[in-house]
Amino acid sequence: PQGRGYAEFLASQFYADKLTIDALGRLAQDALYYQEGPTIPAPQRQPRYHRQLEVPAGIRKTGPWVVALSGIVDTQAINSRFYLDRQGNLSVFHEKLGMIVTGANSKRQPELATFSEKLMGQVVHMPLSSRIQMSDAKDRLSLSYNTFWVDLEVPEPSQKELPFHFVINGRGTPPEDPQLNLQLVLKAGEPLETGAGRRIVLGTERVELAPADIGGWIRHHGWMMKVDPAARIQWPVYPHNPYGDTPETNLEFAVGRLTVPLQLKSRRGHYVRPNEQVIRFCVTAE
Repeated sequence: PQGRGYAEFLASQFYADKLTIDALGRLAQDALYYQEGPTIPAPQRQPRYHRQLEVPAGIRKTGPWVVALSGIVDTQAINSRFYLDRQGNLSVFHEKLGMIVTGANSKRQPELATFSEKLMGQVVHMPLSSRIQMSDAKDRLSLSYNTFWVDLEVPEPSQKELPFHFVINGRGTPPEDPQLNLQLVLKAGEPLETGAGRRIVLGTERVELAPADIGGWIRHHGWMMKVDPAARIQWPVYPHNPYGDTPETNLEFAVGRLTVPLQLKSRRGHYVRPNEQVIRFCVTAE
């Protein structure tokens, strides 16, 4: 019954003026195999639900917001173009505004990893270990790297606002150029506005926004995001296309890269440095 409810939910996302021949063929195929029977609403239809997997990953829907956390660890170097690096840890979705932050994985693109550190000239961009804890008050994903560990905390959102923050804890000698990256789902042809008064219609031209250009927040596609004062944004960044084994070339698949440098500093007598930095964000549906 829940599966039928899910099929009904998926079918409701199709619009006649946007159906391709391929999609229409798949829908016709699905209709052939569909079996009538009792139906109950899929989780996506419910005002609230959550699911924590046996592996360190989980998803939660609260009103219009859906947040997915992934701490799945895979440090194997596999050369297949179709085997992506598990480097994305956070996705934020709004039922009316769509995907805002994507945790999509990539291949040979550490610049799109949620976290990275540079050790002995090599960029490390996948966690060594992780742990997830989910509760109605707050979900927390902890990720461990060589020179720091992170607690990503997502408290319960309101109808309009979704806050989340990263607590950075240093360990040992700081690395070169440690970074936090979020992949923002930006729409080509639509404006990106900033708290510093910038307004840019996104296209194929490269955009580089420094902290002074951002001014603490950005607005796009019906949402506004408060960002860390040190944040920078790049557009367009093309993720990996496994079929071509190269970065995408279609602007439709481009993302915006929001980067915040980690402020890790050595302290005599403090191999472990808890709460060394807190990086806060808040997304508002406008």
